Amino acid sequence: MSDEELLQLIGELERAALGSETASGTTTGVIPGNSQAQLNTLEVDRWYALNAYYGRPLGNEVENSSQVVSPDIRDTIEWIMPQAMRIFVAKPPCVFDPEGPDDVDKAQQETEAVNHVFMRLNPGFFIIQDYVKDALLLRNGYIRSRVVEEEETEEENYSGLNQVMLTQLLSDKDDEEVEVIGQREYTIDVPPPLDAPPGAPAQEAQVFDVKLRITKKRKRIVVEAIPPEKLRIASGTRSSTNLDDCRFVCHLDDNKTRSDLIKEGYDADIVNNMQSGKPSWLSMDELARDVVVDQMSIDDPAEFASQKIEFRSVTIIVDFDGDGIAERRQVLIGGDKILENEPIEECPISAGVSKRMPHRHTGLSLFDELYDIQVIKSELARQGLNSLRLSNNGRVAVDWKNCNLSDLMTSRAGGVVRTNGPPGNVLMPLTQPSNIMDQVVPMMQYVDTWRAMRTGVGEHTMGLDADALQDVTKGGQLAAMSAATLKIEMMVRLLAEGLKDVFLKIHALLMRHQDEPMQLQLGKQWVQVDPRQWKKRTRVSVNVGLGSGNREEARQNMMLLGNMMKEAAALGLVGPQQGFNFAKMGVSLLGFEHPEDFVMDPKSPEFQQMQAQKAQQPPDPRIAAAQINAKTQQMKSQTDLQIAQGDQQVDKMRVQAEMAHEALQNREDRHVEMSKTDAKLFTDLAKILSTIVASQLKGDESADAGAVLRRDVQSLEGRA
Repeated sequence: MSDEELLQLIGELERAALGSETASGTTTGVIPGNSQAQLNTLEVDRWYALNAYYGRPLGNEVENSSQVVSPDIRDTIEWIMPQAMRIFVAKPPCVFDPEGPDDVDKAQQETEAVNHVFMRLNPGFFIIQDYVKDALLLRNGYIRSRVVEEEETEEENYSGLNQVMLTQLLSDKDDEEVEVIGQREYTIDVPPPLDAPPGAPAQEAQVFDVKLRITKKRKRIVVEAIPPEKLRIASGTRSSTNLDDCRFVCHLDDNKTRSDLIKEGYDADIVNNMQSGKPSWLSMDELARDVVVDQMSIDDPAEFASQKIEFRSVTIIVDFDGDGIAERRQVLIGGDKILENEPIEECPISAGVSKRMPHRHTGLSLFDELYDIQVIKSELARQGLNSLRLSNNGRVAVDWKNCNLSDLMTSRAGGVVRTNGPPGNVLMPLTQPSNIMDQVVPMMQYVDTWRAMRTGVGEHTMGLDADALQDVTKGGQLAAMSAATLKIEMMVRLLAEGLKDVFLKIHALLMRHQDEPMQLQLGKQWVQVDPRQWKKRTRVSVNVGLGSGNREEARQNMMLLGNMMKEAAALGLVGPQQGFNFAKMGVSLLGFEHPEDFVMDPKSPEFQQMQAQKAQQPPDPRIAAAQINAKTQQMKSQTDLQIAQGDQQVDKMRVQAEMAHEALQNREDRHVEMSKTDAKLFTDLAKILSTIVASQLKGDESADAGAVLRRDVQSLEGRA
């Protein structure tokens, strides 16, 4: 494929891509079956979104009426941004997962190295801030990761150098290209040394003044947030994060100047023959993004080297070499010239959305969800203000021939209106509708509930103090706040997937282009990390918790976990490593970065050294005495407890013995009583038997004797 054919193909794909000024579809077409719904291109939607964010006029304003615009979209985004940034910046948004027990330390080192490149060697905070805000407002956020080889040229002047100093200066710059562009040699008088005899003459010395041009070559990984309006994505793209399978990705970098391209190593003749790019005021998105007119670039600067070039960085999957297999290539185009065309491993652009639409690259934005609410609240505010203005400045019917119109038209407190005749015959106030502000304010508050339901941003997430709310329990308010923040956490979780792809790309760039080891600080230790010895990784975890609740809940969970660990420590189930992990979690929750500043890592040499010193050093007598006292107190406490338990047992046995003795005594008393009763029974029985025998011997069989005998026997039976 020739360069002309490749440029023609790129032009066709760009015209049909997402975000193109001439994309498929039309801004005047309608959806079949719905004559009210218009089709917009992505460029037009972004134009509306930026205007709505700035609170610009809606286009339906009426002259001499209120034209206020309620900035609900901006307020909602600015409420979400601090929460999202706290989640992302408090800790690395992504971590590399170990692939085995021997890979834990390496995975941690690689995570720290990638985070070091992203957050410290690049403005990571601003990259995340721009990426998140773009996704919330314009549906998609984009980040580019690439390796840049730059040449920096500086001129340095040195004076009064002797031969040794000049040689040392040049030797210190072995890794740089040094060119002497100016030199002056002369002699000076050097005072004699301090130990020289008095009157010793001064000595002459040869010195140099030099002017050097120093050229430094630097290779670094550049990570930057890309404005969505500067990207063209193939319309059939379905992935919302990784664009490696996207057929066409084009970045319009209109900030490149001729000087920038020459510094990056491109041929100066080719660059100087390029046409300058078009001014930014011709772009709808650029116009909408500018806050003031001063930001518009209308004319090219007079200096030729500072003129901007229309520069395109294109990632395209195409069969350029004609082997029948399409490969991924990066094509750099300056004006209408191809500057570079080479195969690449992955697409340098990473994308992310806050509200994902399945099977589509573009997601939904807060503009899509809140624009109707912003229009409704703006109209309510306008009508309320118009009503208030009409109530304060009512209309009057006037006989203009008999009234001083200048007095009438001048509205001021205590002003006089001069009339020719009785005022009642000249002026008549017109009946005005009542002030509707009392109805407008509740309606606006009701519309705010729609925003809370759609985005989670409402009174529960705006920092209200639960103790100050009436008729609402604190626990219920915290639960409502946690439920409301789930929507925000879901947005952050989806955005973190885009950062996950960024971390993978930085990891791959370090493996291929880092030509020397890196010195990193892990906790309090400095370690040497060599990315050339890394292995390719694909397992990356997003380090953003979903549904973890707010900080109040996290602190409560930490307290519960601490109590559980105390109970486990009593059973010997908690060691130094578990204690360090608990402290590390608490330090991170409190917002500090390095837990090693507060507790020692059991794996650190510092901890190992301290343990070895404890084992070698004899015990401190004071510590030993304290331990002996503690053991003595413990033994005394145990002895006192045993004595107390023994006394309780003796008392219990005494009570039981007394109860048993009393029961035995009662039993013996009953036996004695029973014995007396039995003896009386036997005595009576003996008397009865004697009576019977005596009666039989006398032959007395009279009825009286029988009756007495029967009565005695019955009495004896009853007693028995």
